[in-house]
Amino acid sequence: MPTIPIKMPQLGESIAEAIVVAINIQKGDTVQADQEIMEVETNKAVMGVTTPCGGSIADIVVEPDQSYVVGATLGFLEVTEEAALPDSPWSSDT
Repeated sequence: MPTIPIKMPQLGESIAEAIVVAINIQKGDTVQADQEIMEVETNKAVMGVTTPCGGSIADIVVEPDQSYVVGATLGFLEVTEEAALPDSPWSSDT
């Protein structure tokens, strides 16, 4: 099954990084599109990180209480072949 990255989203115009404060899923968990899987904190607020599409958590590569830049890979999601296609709205190649 193909995998796609779960990335740290752009959290605000001037926000360059955020600290992972909670990871709400584990490797192997099945998730839905736009499901909140992590909470991250900036100097202004705590926000949720959601999945780009449904699938299964293949790996989480971040640790709580660590800071990561916008665009950093937080983990990987196993998805259907269709979701992994380059023209898919969930593909990281678009």
